[in-house]
Amino acid sequence: MSVWPALRELPDELHMLTRMRTALVLVGTLATGLAAAQSTPQHSEVPLKVSLCDVKAHPEMFLHKLLEFTATASHGFEDSMVEDSHCPWPEGGPGVWMDYGGKRSTATKYCCGESPKSSRSETLVVEGISLDLVDDETFRAFDRRLHRRPSKPVSSINVRATMRGRVFARHEGIMGTQQGKSWRGYGHMDCCMLFVVTQVVSVEPPQP
Repeated sequence: MSVWPALRELPDELHMLTRMRTALVLVGTLATGLAAAQSTPQHSEVPLKVSLCDVKAHPEMFLHKLLEFTATASHGFEDSMVEDSHCPWPEGGPGVWMDYGGKRSTATKYCCGESPKSSRSETLVVEGISLDLVDDETFRAFDRRLHRRPSKPVSSINVRATMRGRVFARHEGIMGTQQGKSWRGYGHMDCCMLFVVTQVVSVEPPQP
């Protein structure tokens, strides 16, 4: 029996093995690259560092953008706002109502209606924008202080903090009329602009 036919077929088999090895190497390289891409953190949006007074002076420049500023948050009956003593509401511009993103809520009580809850069933969406929340220990410390029970009766509790979030507003009159046009549309009786907190960066210690 001659071995020459088998020898003549051997190069083709070697070529096939080579092609298979090359394909396996390519698959392995692609898989490694995909795993590396998935493990690499995505570049997050960089917030604009501004003052709340800047936002109140020119709301149209900051609507929907991710902002970072330091301000005083307040919470009480019909009160959930952020303010700056350099441009207080109403003389210093429109009021800025505050709420939390994600599934958390400030649980602000109004005069009428259902009792407020500290959470919601779905992530907050405002004007078509989904607003997540970094629900970490810094945020929880901020929220605990804002909702603490003071030893003496006070109208509102104030906490100064550096926060990130997005601003929403409509330039319209009081309660949808043409009177007293300003940036409003949110909060108690549509009084104010809206600032949705998506992260609390830091919390200042209480004032003595």
